[in-house]
Amino acid sequence: MVWSSAPPAATAQQPGRGAGEGTPASAGEPGRRVLGVLAAAVALTPMVAPKGTHNLAPIDGLIALAVLVAFLWALRRRALVRLPYAVPVTGLVVVGFVAALASVSPLTGGVAMVQELFLFAWCAALVTVCRTPRALAFVLRAWALSATAWAGVLVLAVLAGVNRISGAEGGIGSRAQLFFDHPNMAGNYFMIGAFIVVAAGCPRRLWARILACALLLVAMFFTGSNAALLSLILAGVLAVFLHLRARAGMVKAIAVVTAVVGLLGVGWVEIGSPLVAAATQSDNPLLRYSVGRGERSAEGRSSLFAEQFELYQRGDLLGIGPAGTRDALGAETASAAKEAHNDYLGALVERGPLGALALAGLVGVVGARAVRTTRRPLSPRLAEAVPVPAALVGACAAFAFTALTHEVLHYRWLWILFAMVAALHLLLRQEESDGGAPTGELPPPHGGTVPLRGH
Repeated sequence: MVWSSAPPAATAQQPGRGAGEGTPASAGEPGRRVLGVLAAAVALTPMVAPKGTHNLAPIDGLIALAVLVAFLWALRRRALVRLPYAVPVTGLVVVGFVAALASVSPLTGGVAMVQELFLFAWCAALVTVCRTPRALAFVLRAWALSATAWAGVLVLAVLAGVNRISGAEGGIGSRAQLFFDHPNMAGNYFMIGAFIVVAAGCPRRLWARILACALLLVAMFFTGSNAALLSLILAGVLAVFLHLRARAGMVKAIAVVTAVVGLLGVGWVEIGSPLVAAATQSDNPLLRYSVGRGERSAEGRSSLFAEQFELYQRGDLLGIGPAGTRDALGAETASAAKEAHNDYLGALVERGPLGALALAGLVGVVGARAVRTTRRPLSPRLAEAVPVPAALVGACAAFAFTALTHEVLHYRWLWILFAMVAALHLLLRQEESDGGAPTGELPPPHGGTVPLRGH
């Protein structure tokens, strides 16, 4: 879906003139100030504490400013405002609002829907501005460098025992969380950051990228997040397969990935399983409450999911209302009154089958667009912006895996990732429609334009 501030006649590019050369069809390259505001909001994403009313965080003010700046820039440049994933997101929000109105706590559910609309606007703002390879590269590199810097802050804080910064509530050796809500959220951020470093090819030198990824993974280890570790392994294998398929062919990709999976299996039997058993008895709190708690955590999740599914079976087509799982379980004196801890099951329980279908649609659209960017090597200009697009697919897959055990739909960097995938997908489509020569403007996606006549 696309909005345009120009009349329909102005959207046609003049013959012989490229976009970005003053034609009404082109917004041109966004300026450094616009990109700077968006990059700052991306870079400061970890600032989610302290929490305010309705879970508002310090970063939300900067995100709101970035959204405003992006849309004002689009209006001034007569640019097309991109609304990626509009159909599934609309389904999620509409079903959510109806479910909230029919629930016992409409205010709680309504606030959750407003939060989703806010994050969708953030995603749309990023895609609207990242309409050229240069702009996309700028935001991606800002994300890669800032995530690495935050990882350095957490690692130094842990090593120095500065618990106020590391967030390790139990002191040295406990799980760190920086300024995130909990260690699993922090672990997810650093794990996704490693994929972004690879995707953006930033830092430029290989040795520097290796060090950046190592730092991010050390920070992830200090959070003690089993979900981040498992998602990293599964999504990493997928990213390697897609990268090799595009560059070396299907046969070599299958051969390499089969060998990698075999080595991982042998490593688990010979090394991993004994280490997990030892971790359960370890004197180190980080090992004992991360790797060592894997079996207990799985049992707890299984029990929680069974109780939630019972809620769904006793409910109706609308569900119990967004963000209503904790209160519903508490009212029934369940063994654990917690939030859903699973986005897929949470959508089914809280928004009914229609909500689950809308979420499945969102996952499907994101996945299809992400995988399409890896079918063949990108052109030199796009490859300069995103050297390893398979790493973006890996990041999406990592979120999909993590969503099985945690609720990630409200993670702010999830929607940044969605925006990067949509922007790259649109740039690739532009190349295909223009015969391989990207310009400053993106073609309208399926569905055409809705003109908004402004003066």
